[in-house]
Amino acid sequence: MNRCDFSSISTCLKNHISESNQMSQPDFLYELFEDFMDDPANQDFSMDNGLVCRWITGQAKISPKISAYYSKPSNQEKLAHTIHQNLLPLMSDCNMAIQDIYTLFIQDDSISDAKKKNLTPLYKPASSRLLFLAKLISFGMERQFIKRNTKNQKLLAGGALSPIVLDYIMDSEVPKPCRHFIGRDKELEELYTMLEENRHVFLCGIAGIGKSELAKTYAKQYIKHYTNILYVEYTGNLHQDITDMDFIDDLPESTEQERFQRHNRFLRSLKSDTLLIIDNFNVSATQDSFLSVVLKYRCQILFTTRSKLDEYCTLPLKEIEDMNALFQLASVFYSEADTYRATVEKIIETVHSHTFAVELAAKLLENGISTPDQLLTKLQVEKASFHNEDKIKIIKDGQSSKATYYSHIHTLFSLYTLSLEQQDIMCNMCFLPSTGISARIFAKWLELPTLNEINDLIETGFVQTTKRRTISLHPMIQEITLSETKPSVTRCHILLDSLQEICLMHGIEVDYYKKLFQTIGNIIELIEKDDIPKYLLFLENAFPYMDNYNYHKGMNGIIQELKCLLKTKNIGTDSDRALLLDFQAALETKPEKAIKLEKDALAQIETITADNARLVSNLHANLGDMEKSISLLDQFNLLHINDSIPQIANYAMFLTEQQEPERGISELQRLSGIIKEYHSDGCLDYAKVQETLGTIYLMTANLPQAKTHFKRAFKIYEKIWADEPEMIEAKYQEIQELYPQIGFCIGKNLSGLLTK
Repeated sequence: MNRCDFSSISTCLKNHISESNQMSQPDFLYELFEDFMDDPANQDFSMDNGLVCRWITGQAKISPKISAYYSKPSNQEKLAHTIHQNLLPLMSDCNMAIQDIYTLFIQDDSISDAKKKNLTPLYKPASSRLLFLAKLISFGMERQFIKRNTKNQKLLAGGALSPIVLDYIMDSEVPKPCRHFIGRDKELEELYTMLEENRHVFLCGIAGIGKSELAKTYAKQYIKHYTNILYVEYTGNLHQDITDMDFIDDLPESTEQERFQRHNRFLRSLKSDTLLIIDNFNVSATQDSFLSVVLKYRCQILFTTRSKLDEYCTLPLKEIEDMNALFQLASVFYSEADTYRATVEKIIETVHSHTFAVELAAKLLENGISTPDQLLTKLQVEKASFHNEDKIKIIKDGQSSKATYYSHIHTLFSLYTLSLEQQDIMCNMCFLPSTGISARIFAKWLELPTLNEINDLIETGFVQTTKRRTISLHPMIQEITLSETKPSVTRCHILLDSLQEICLMHGIEVDYYKKLFQTIGNIIELIEKDDIPKYLLFLENAFPYMDNYNYHKGMNGIIQELKCLLKTKNIGTDSDRALLLDFQAALETKPEKAIKLEKDALAQIETITADNARLVSNLHANLGDMEKSISLLDQFNLLHINDSIPQIANYAMFLTEQQEPERGISELQRLSGIIKEYHSDGCLDYAKVQETLGTIYLMTANLPQAKTHFKRAFKIYEKIWADEPEMIEAKYQEIQELYPQIGFCIGKNLSGLLTK
C-alpha cells in the first residue's frame, strides 16, 4: 500500500496532467508552490533539479521552508486557489485526480483516525475539495519522513533492454522544446532513421539555426521509442560532464574519480533502447579526447554541434525553406504580421531564413521600435555593406554563413536602445552557464531591487528563459554582447563581490554550486582583467569554496590562471605566490610532493606581518606544526577569524589523541568565549566547537558533558540547516560512527541523548 505523503500526492497530481501539458518536475513545483516562490522572503530559493526529483520520488524530505510556509491556514487557502488556477486546467480529469488522492488518504492505516475525521468533511462538498487537497499536501509535507526504497535493484537486471533510469539519474531530464517549434518534420524523420542505422549522430549547423530545439523536439516526439532519454549540456569537458551527473546513490565523500568510474561504468551498460543527447558539443574531436570513449557506448547518442565533424555520421541542419512556416513563426511574436505580410516575408528573406534572426526581428517589430519598412531598409543596407566590405556572396560554408548571420543579429541588436542598467545586466549575463540560472538568484547577485529590467530583456528576445525558472543568453547574443560591452573586473565588480561573498560563507552550502562554479569559470575565460589585485583576491577566495565540493575542474582552472598571471614579476605579492603553491599542494596526490610545495610556499614569506600571518599559520598547520600555527594566530589576534576555528578544533583533537584532553578542552573553551565575543553563540562556528567538545568528552567517557555539548551543537544545526534535514541526519550519523572508538556499551547509552 502506498503511503500518503508529499511524494505520493505530488506524483499522483503530476501523473494526471495530460500528455500535451507535461512539464519538468521543477516547473511542476513552481506551478504548485507559486505563492511560496513569489514571497519576497524566498528570493534566493532555487528549485534544483536533483533535489526536486528527490522530493517527488521520496528520497528526501521536502524543504522545511516550504512545509512551514504552508502550515499556515491562510497559505493553505492560497495553495487551494493556486491548484485551481495553475494545475486543474492542465488535467484531463481533475476530479479523478482528487478522488485518487482521497482514496490514498483513506486507505493509509498509518494516518490517525483523528486526522481523517478532521480532513474528511472538507472532501464531501465540492466547494471545499481543493482546500482538502491543500491541507492534505501540507500534512504530507509535515508528517514524519520515511525514505522510499531506491529502485537500484532494477539497474542490475540483465537482458536485451536497458534498465529504467527514471528516478536514478536526477538531473538528466530533457528540457521541453519551444512551443513554437515548426517546419522540421522531414529532419525529424531523417534523424530517427540515422540513429537507428548509425547509433551516433552529430546534428550540425550554425548558431541560432535550431539544433537544440530539434533535439528536444525529437526527444518529445519519439519518447515512446526509447526506454530512457538522457540529456547532458556540454560544458567543455565530456569527462567532467559525466562525473558531474547526479546519481541517486552518489556518496558525498566520493572522489571525482570514483564518481566518474561509477557513472561511466553505468552508461556503458545502457543499450540501444536508450538515447543520450549531448547538447552544444561545440568543439572538434581532437579538442575533447574523451569523445572516443563516449562513442563506444552502446546506447544511441545525439550530439548537437556548431563544429564540422565530417568524419562521423552527421545531419547538417540548414535554413527552413518553407516561407509559410517561417511567417507563422514571425506571427507568433508580431501581432500585425498579417497586415504587413509582404514586408515581413522580405525581412525573412533578407536574414536568409535564419530562425533566431526571424524571431528577434518579429519581437523588435512588436515592441514598436521600428516599422516593417524601416527594419527592412536597415537590414538591406547592412547586407549590402557587409557584402561590399567582405566581398562574399551568400554561400553555405560554415564561416561565411556564420559571419552573415552574425551581422544580421548584430544589426537587430543595435536597433534597441538599452538603458544603462539593461546594458550592465547583459554585460554580466555573458558569464552565466549556457544552462542558465534562476532569474531571482542572478538579480540578487547584481543587487537588483526587482526583475523588471530582466523581464524587459526577455520580451526583446535577448534573454532566453524557461518558464519562471532560468535565464541565459543565446550563444550569438553572448558573442555580440561580449564585443559590445567588454565586461571587465571593474565594470562587473558587483557580480564578483556577490560571488566572492558566497565563497566566504563558512559552513553554508548552496544547492546551485555547479552553476556558481561554471559562472566563475566563464569569468576566468572571458573577463578583462583591469584590476589585478581585486581579481587575484576573487580567485583566491573562490578556490577554497570549490575545494569544499571537490570541484577539481574549477580548482585546476584557478591554478592555471594564477600561474599565468603570477609569471609576471610586478603582478601579485609574495603571499599570492605562496597561496598558489598551497593550492597546488591541495590537489597533489603524492604526499612528498605536497609537503615540498607547502615548504616552498612557506619560503616565499620572508617577514611575517599582520597581513600574511593567517596564511603562514595555515601553511604551518598543513605541515603538521599545530603549535606554531596556533601561536601565530594568538600572536596576531586572529583566533576569532572564521578560518582559524577549524584549525584550533583540529589542534584540540590532536592534543586529545596525544593523551592531553585537558589542554584540548581548555583551548576549545577559550575559543567558545572568543566566538561569543566576536560573533554569537548561535552561529555555525560555535556549533562546531560545541560538537568538538562533545566528541572529546565522549572519547574520555564523560557522558554527561558529551550530552550537554552535543545538544548545544544540534540546537544550532537544526536552526541553521532547517532547509537541509539530510545534513542534520548526516551529522547525527557522523557522531554515531564514534561509538567503536569508545565501546558499544557507552555508544548504546548515547544513542538516545540527542532526541531527549
